[in-house]
Amino acid sequence: MTQLHDIEPPTIPRILRIGTLNIRYDYHARHPIVSPLKTLLQGSDGRKWGEHLWQERRDQLVDQVLWEELDIVGFQEVLDGQFEDLRALMGAEFGSVGVGRDDGKKAGEAVPVFYRRSRLELLSVSHFWLSPTPEIPGSKGWDAVQPRMCTVARFSDRASTSAANHADLIVANTHWDDRGLKAREESARLILSRIEQEIRGGRSETDTPISEKEPLVVLLGDLNSPAEEAGYQVLTGGRYPASGKIGAAEAANGGRSFYDSRHELVTRGSKFAAAGAVSGRFGPLNTYTGFSPSDTPKVIDFILPFANSAFLSPHASSGASPSPSTWHVSRYGVVGNFFEDVGGRRVEGKEGERDAMILSDHRLVVAVFREAGR
Repeated sequence: MTQLHDIEPPTIPRILRIGTLNIRYDYHARHPIVSPLKTLLQGSDGRKWGEHLWQERRDQLVDQVLWEELDIVGFQEVLDGQFEDLRALMGAEFGSVGVGRDDGKKAGEAVPVFYRRSRLELLSVSHFWLSPTPEIPGSKGWDAVQPRMCTVARFSDRASTSAANHADLIVANTHWDDRGLKAREESARLILSRIEQEIRGGRSETDTPISEKEPLVVLLGDLNSPAEEAGYQVLTGGRYPASGKIGAAEAANGGRSFYDSRHELVTRGSKFAAAGAVSGRFGPLNTYTGFSPSDTPKVIDFILPFANSAFLSPHASSGASPSPSTWHVSRYGVVGNFFEDVGGRRVEGKEGERDAMILSDHRLVVAVFREAGR
């Protein structure tokens, strides 16, 4: 007879919940003379079109992030006052790193990374600018209209068995220029190069590789680059053509590149699927909605794992197999930026007004990474 104490408990895989959200910069703080609210229109789906003040949006926006119980979240378009608000509202459980893009201190928008302290230990942080002179704060690149930058944080996972000070996770957060097509393409090339340096830990390409397992590397951000553009294609190695088969086994350039978590979701019944796998992505497709009915919705916000030995694609060649040192995407979703009520029925008063308010012109994107070999 089998004794209960003889039954080994199942090994619980590590899970990392990661998100990205462009919060929309505090327009009215930067332009105080302008009318405090743009004209608000009531949509047929119950939403109130128009941009509300940051001080009206911030609490509910952060509520949404906290509801998702993320371990890592990257924000974009964060002015210094907003950064202070986010730190206060996210609470002491979260640490954060980030600098303003204009001077590398507090001026201009930041792309901060927030991390759950109980899960992750910050090892180092660095910043570079998306320009031919990436070490110069405030530098503009190519045809970009604004300075653009990337913040990179290295973490040790407290839930891992790695040696002390070993980087289990590298997270990069960025916001590409909305005008410069060339700048977006060159930003992709620069980020790929810098990420490879991060993985090597500063060693040159000619140095002998060390035996340490590679970290999971994830790029977050508002790229302002839909799938058909060169920026996205360079970053993902052409493995996701704008039209055609999604999820090719190898990147077109055969080299350094990122995967797109939306296309790498391990679904129910597919290779590497575990108990509890889902049938597909959650929520709406588009990550950008705008504040106006005239804005064109699109997918420009991404969570992109780097194509190294730490990440296992469900589209990998048949010889690939999961191990405890590899991760895959077990959940991917886009969270609505207002509470929809098609019938137009809402709670009276302030609560109903809050529900109808668009929290940002972008939606929160969330991906859950799970140890593939457990």
